Amino acid sequence: MSLDDAPLLASSLYGLRTWSVVGESGAERLAGPHRGTPWPDGSWLEASCGLGSDHQPPGKGCNCGLHAWHPSRRSARRVLALRRDVPGIVESQGAIEVHEDGFRAQRARPCVLFMAPRSNARLLQRLAKAYGARVVEVDGAEAVLAFCRGHGLGLDSSTVAQLLGPEVAEERRRARREKARADALRLGTAIAVATLLVVGGLKFATDPPGERVLHGRTGDIHVKSR
Repeated sequence: MSLDDAPLLASSLYGLRTWSVVGESGAERLAGPHRGTPWPDGSWLEASCGLGSDHQPPGKGCNCGLHAWHPSRRSARRVLALRRDVPGIVESQGAIEVHEDGFRAQRARPCVLFMAPRSNARLLQRLAKAYGARVVEVDGAEAVLAFCRGHGLGLDSSTVAQLLGPEVAEERRRARREKARADALRLGTAIAVATLLVVGGLKFATDPPGERVLHGRTGDIHVKSR
């Protein structure tokens, strides 16, 4: 199985994601944090390909579709860390392409909005009412995971591994190792270049050995450098 042969699911799937907030006070709506597309209240948001292709999202080898992460400590921390965005759980339907960290879906709608300790409670309640979503108070990533596990929302790592198969999992691990080596090489090169620049700067900044003559108002001044 290649990376372009990711499994497609035809039933509802739940995942973590964030939204930005658009609209005037009292009439706010959720929107995609990158493209700024408002999510319709009372209905599903249907994905479209941002490249203008005529295929139905999620397209093979494309990045189109509505994105969400599988529930994990890493993804829970990620959605809670974006303080300007609204974290929550999205329900997805239609064609769904599963990947190691998350998935891309044909259509989706908000079903849970998380209220962290510093969240705007009144804003979340207005948004929840507009979308028919539930507000859930959480105090950290573990609370997010506990809620997802307690309600059977999202795919765990073992289920994802079974769906992807061992070949895809190994290919993903190999890609991560190659990326780590490339990042280490880039870092080493950057450090080497910075060191050469510092050494070169010190060399040029140091006075050359011998005698120099500085011309001042009171006459010539002889300076000797060692």
